[in-house]
Amino acid sequence: MVLLEDLAHDAKIFLDFGANPQNIVRNPLNIQEVINAGSLPSERDLSVKNLYSTHFLIEQRQRKSDKDRECKGKSDPESDLDGIFISHAHWDHYYGLPFVNRNIPIHIGRYTKKIIDTRSKASPISLNNYYTGIDWKVFRTGDVIDIKGLKIYPVHVDHSIPAAYGFIVHTSGGLVVYSGDFRMHGPLNFMTYELIKKANELSSGSELKVIALICEGTFVHKGSIESERRVNRDLRILTRDIPFDYFVVKYNSVDWDRFRTYIEIAKKIGWKYIITEKEAYFYHVLNTDEKWDSMRNPSILDEDDILIVEQENKAGFLYGWQKELRQLFRVNRKQERFLKLQDIKKLKSKFFLNYMAVQEPYRANLPSYLVGAFLSTDIDPYSDEHHDSDLIYNLRKLGFVSYRIQASGHAKPHDIYKFVTEINPEKVFPIHSEHPELFKNLFKNTSIDVILPKLYKEIII
Repeated sequence: MVLLEDLAHDAKIFLDFGANPQNIVRNPLNIQEVINAGSLPSERDLSVKNLYSTHFLIEQRQRKSDKDRECKGKSDPESDLDGIFISHAHWDHYYGLPFVNRNIPIHIGRYTKKIIDTRSKASPISLNNYYTGIDWKVFRTGDVIDIKGLKIYPVHVDHSIPAAYGFIVHTSGGLVVYSGDFRMHGPLNFMTYELIKKANELSSGSELKVIALICEGTFVHKGSIESERRVNRDLRILTRDIPFDYFVVKYNSVDWDRFRTYIEIAKKIGWKYIITEKEAYFYHVLNTDEKWDSMRNPSILDEDDILIVEQENKAGFLYGWQKELRQLFRVNRKQERFLKLQDIKKLKSKFFLNYMAVQEPYRANLPSYLVGAFLSTDIDPYSDEHHDSDLIYNLRKLGFVSYRIQASGHAKPHDIYKFVTEINPEKVFPIHSEHPELFKNLFKNTSIDVILPKLYKEIII
């Protein structure tokens, strides 16, 4: 969360409004619990009035329809925050939106909003999953948003999720570039270069300078040479002449590149790929966007190598999104691709099984006569700590070995250096990093001034 204030334009905006995943409260009872955990800032620590909503905070176990009726005709008090800009749909960048004053415009990429909407629809309603009343302002690359004379240019970048953006802000003092989360080794790395190109284009041949670059540094402390092509190659090697009949696989469900890779591998080697009903719905919605051709394949409906595990709830009823998905497959006469959880242990063919479909007790739900292994291809989270340990431990008790193949969603030290020096700002502010001090060593032989931000401490440029 970066609060940018331009005194000359009397404008205030947030660049992203997320939370450190280590502090995220998954099912909070009230907003104070979230603030106390450090997931969201207290208003007393910010120069913003009425940041949070007064009326649009849903209570635990309150139905959405009841809350919607309760809020009808109500309005939050006026705020002096002029907008929030969301770079992409990872929780550590948008977690705080349900808590926000509904008079504050939320500027967001069209596809990013679609991802958030789909996730929200397929998840239980809660305090941190209630978006009624939000003033969405949708943008695309090429748009220019003007807020009191402050001009914001959204430009797409390559990340491990579709529709990630960086922002170039034309302030009264010069250009401020916000990288968002980015990488330069992914299949769409040309998009990251377009952010660099746009920053150079705006500053070239004019008195405008890039006075500040706010740069993510998740992996400034360690590097490797990675690519999606290498992941694909390593997976082919691993699945060739192996003693395993199936893999329990783990990755972030919004990592479209990884999802596509598994489907391609499964088709080539004659395996099935098993996902949850919730994932199937999510991917189906992403398949049906008329603008993004790259998201139409693999198609949930058309790829017969994909099997779907039905999700049951204790009450036995189906959610609206489940009815929609099952009706789609019924109409197209493909309902045989749905499995019950207990059907997995009866499978004879080889398969990849998404870990989200695995439920305790593992011994009862996995085929005892087949040889299984665990494979993590998860993108890196905010920190180095991966949350695979419990799953690996439980599967190891069943005799599972584990593998890891990865292509990071974040730039490595050499790419961070290239990104920063090609934009060539006067100052760089490392964020989204547990080792921001390493920026000082990385750029010590350049003219770029590295400034380390501190939580809630104002920096005047």
